[in-house]
Amino acid sequence: MRKLVMLLAVAMLAFGVTGTASAALLNYHGTLLLELGTLPSIPAIGSGVATVNSSGSLGHLDYIRLKGSRGGIGNANVFVPVTDAAAAPIVGILITAEMGTGTLGPISGNANSSVEPLTSGILPIAGLAKVCLLSTACGTALPLLLTQHTPVTGTKGVGIGGILTIGGTSPIRISIEAAPWTLKTKTSIDQITTPVGGTVKKYVNRTEKGFAHGPSTNTTSTATPSGVVQAITPMQVVTNLQNGTNLKIALFGFLTIHFIPEPGMLLLLGSGVAGLVLLGRHRMRK
Repeated sequence: MRKLVMLLAVAMLAFGVTGTASAALLNYHGTLLLELGTLPSIPAIGSGVATVNSSGSLGHLDYIRLKGSRGGIGNANVFVPVTDAAAAPIVGILITAEMGTGTLGPISGNANSSVEPLTSGILPIAGLAKVCLLSTACGTALPLLLTQHTPVTGTKGVGIGGILTIGGTSPIRISIEAAPWTLKTKTSIDQITTPVGGTVKKYVNRTEKGFAHGPSTNTTSTATPSGVVQAITPMQVVTNLQNGTNLKIALFGFLTIHFIPEPGMLLLLGSGVAGLVLLGRHRMRK
């Protein structure tokens, strides 16, 4: 009888996993990190429901679509101090950020492929970056929208692509060379001055990459609970600070999506297995 109860429990768990195969929706926890040079990371977290795969079946992940109306990642409102004297009069950056609506795909899971997997990696990051001048209260600031719309250039921004610029011809000019999301290995550049306050400049490459895998690092089961996708958006920041030179700073965005079981399904499975165990005990007593 004990073996029968265990077999029934395993069968019900299997049904719970495969019973969701007809759905094209998966719950997720997500994290968005923005990392500018050696400054502290700017995090945003959240949960929601992602639409996956055009066929509506789960298993191998083909694409992910995130939509604000189904929850999302956001509420980042972080002030990052800038203490480098060479950056004066910039004293910090105040950023609010959240994921917009868009699609990542196709996703092969093979980040080493010679073919870019995310040919439709358009998923914007909405929000505002304020470059705070003179005071950490940020009363005087240069504002930069992370996503911009113009009749001439269309939509550009972080997670999309294009060049974002603030300052124009003023003494402080900052440009961000944005890029779409990718799973592949990408490199951006940090310009380092040595010693601190010195005049010797060198360029340091920073390299990051994304990935996609299922519960057991298997790329054919990414679109299942415990599957994980991390996409990156590599960007290059160029400023006219440091005595008029074009200072380069690496900027990377990291989007991590972790698929999780539906809470209602977990409750159903738990109660079903518990019921089977009680039934087995009752029969054993007889």
